[in-house]
Amino acid sequence: MECLVIPDVHGRVFWKDAKNAITNVDKVIFLGDYLDPYRHEGITFEDAVMEFEDILAFKEDYPDKVVLLLGNHDMHYLITEFMDCSRLNVWRRVEIHDMFMNNIDKFQLIYETENYLFSHSGIYKEWMDKYELSLDDLKDYKTFLKDRWETLQQVSYERGGWDKVGSCIWADIHESVENELYSDKRQIVGHTQMQEKPYITSKIACLDVRKCFILDTETNEIKSITEETAEILS
Repeated sequence: MECLVIPDVHGRVFWKDAKNAITNVDKVIFLGDYLDPYRHEGITFEDAVMEFEDILAFKEDYPDKVVLLLGNHDMHYLITEFMDCSRLNVWRRVEIHDMFMNNIDKFQLIYETENYLFSHSGIYKEWMDKYELSLDDLKDYKTFLKDRWETLQQVSYERGGWDKVGSCIWADIHESVENELYSDKRQIVGHTQMQEKPYITSKIACLDVRKCFILDTETNEIKSITEETAEILS
């Protein structure tokens, strides 16, 4: 199976490459964080909202092919009691909350294939064990967000928190060096912004480099949509 993976959008337009590739792949997987643009990139919040609306329409056009995951920058709008993340737009929080709630059926926390596990930032055994969670709990995201959303606020030392590892929307990729990942499946994540190249090991790949990637889940080859050379997760 070929998946087109889109890391953190934050109002950027690179995700539109998916529109041209949609007929050539089996799945298009967004890793979350659609809003809260970086000011130095010259993207306004209104720009980001327009891109978000376009992404929601894209999901409507291809409901079975497009997967929309949730990130930490989505959660503080979806759940208004959630901890504030950087660049939160407090003036439009209620409006964006309503946008998420009106489209809640379009989102999920994780996506799983036979050999791969997709989330915003990575799933670690210590976090799962601490709260006695299973992948089925995370898949039942509506119940999870209603009853157990506070577990998503766990943040590690890497991000200024007090825990060894973060939740599936807060974990930093550097946590993967010394901490055990949950599940034997290879994990595909965003969240930790890289400078130029993605961070790829045999167990996890962080693709947050502002471009789309093609992942072949059978050969384990992964490459930027604009490049010919592929790396192999093996």
